[in-house]
Amino acid sequence: MEAPSKLLEVASRWLHRAGRGPKVELPVRKVALAARIIEEEGPIGRYALAEKLRLGEGTVKALLAELSARGLVEPHKGLGCTLTELGKAELQRLLKSWGVKELRLLDPPPLSMGRFEVAAVVKGASSRVKLGLEQRDEAIKVGAKGALTLIYINGRLVIPGVSKPLEEESPSLASFLQSSFKLEEGDAIIICSADDRWIAEEAALASSLTLTG
Repeated sequence: MEAPSKLLEVASRWLHRAGRGPKVELPVRKVALAARIIEEEGPIGRYALAEKLRLGEGTVKALLAELSARGLVEPHKGLGCTLTELGKAELQRLLKSWGVKELRLLDPPPLSMGRFEVAAVVKGASSRVKLGLEQRDEAIKVGAKGALTLIYINGRLVIPGVSKPLEEESPSLASFLQSSFKLEEGDAIIICSADDRWIAEEAALASSLTLTG
């Protein structure tokens, strides 16, 4: 059996770390999001990273120390840190273990619910989607404005609970998504909207996790 991603190891160790005082929750999606932010915006300092993660500076400092100890990030004096090649590989391994084939900022945002929209394609997850309400609720908990879940069945995108395929309901959205992603039978797409890019991405990660397993 393949060993779990080192990012998952960081999240697991965080839950059991020693020390006095209240424990700050650090779900695995936050660890993945930290890696994504560092990958996209690095070199980035801990103050800026803490703001984007919506976490305290002390928490982010400890998180960076854990990531650095495993060779996942590299510090650059006076500049911040960057994600190493190992860090990039471990991030992709973690996303793959969740079934996330693609995670992408959509430009322009096709739903126009927020300034930023991020889509996650989850491999073979259509059978686990009910009406998309669980994904929407998870996205809203994280701070998103909303989420739309679609499934790819018989070569067509479908909104769960809607009888007509998306190409009949919204031809432009169907065309945009099918040309943007390499969809396979049974895939699910979750599009999360927010006025902050990284909130939209965290929402996409959190929503995707409702379809794992």
